[in-house]
Amino acid sequence: MAGIRVVVCLPAAAREDLGTALGQAMAPFEMFANPQWRFIWDSWTVRGGSDGSGFSVLPGFQDSSQLIHDDPRYDGTPLPSQAGMCAGGPRGMLDMTDFRALSKTMATVRAGAGGPWDLWHRLAPEHPPLLPWSTFQARHLDDPQGYPAERVLADYTAQPLLQAFAADPLSQIPGHREILWLRNQVGLVGALDGERSDFERRMVSHVYQPDILTLDGWWIEDGTMPIHGLCEDEDTCPHMRDGWHRQQDIGGYLDALADDVLLIKLRCHG
Repeated sequence: MAGIRVVVCLPAAAREDLGTALGQAMAPFEMFANPQWRFIWDSWTVRGGSDGSGFSVLPGFQDSSQLIHDDPRYDGTPLPSQAGMCAGGPRGMLDMTDFRALSKTMATVRAGAGGPWDLWHRLAPEHPPLLPWSTFQARHLDDPQGYPAERVLADYTAQPLLQAFAADPLSQIPGHREILWLRNQVGLVGALDGERSDFERRMVSHVYQPDILTLDGWWIEDGTMPIHGLCEDEDTCPHMRDGWHRQQDIGGYLDALADDVLLIKLRCHG
């Protein structure tokens, strides 16, 4: 959790007392003050303009007083923003190009995520049954010198089903360069052997999405588990459908906000 960067979304009126508004938005997720489900941070600061991790400013708005810049260092040293950068401001003044591209990538991956699963289950009856990783690992443990560790991966991945799958273009998902998990084919096979819907969700979850705190109080970290600021835990939260909806397309969510909604990058420690 240490060093997490989160984009906090606030209504335009929050600009009148930004510190208070940020504090109120972040409070439901403070460590030691909330249930474990919302046990996230113990300190935060506005940060992004000075280190280039914030937002690019659209042409014509670089000198706007509505932009938000980094808090000073702990010792009071100012942290001026890099040229053309800021820690936040009204959405309409910020360059949303990357978020739009992310939204398109998510749509592409989601649309194609079931293709590799379909291919795997079409190829499986045409090839010898896949021997599990444990078979090769057991051989190595029984005879480490005669069957060295490098043979385990080589022999496992040489199996006809895996070879046929990897060689077929349909095993790839457009927009997702690492969909095959080529360095973890054991995990790939485990996912492919499950349900199609589970495989699709797993593929989509491997697309990096920024951490956000939405206008309606959802903390979504690593694009995965949404946490609602008003509820005690996942099992009793009656709003989880809303959280999962937000989680599906964070780039699209941010890009669709009104132009006057404030987006502020924070660095949190937890």
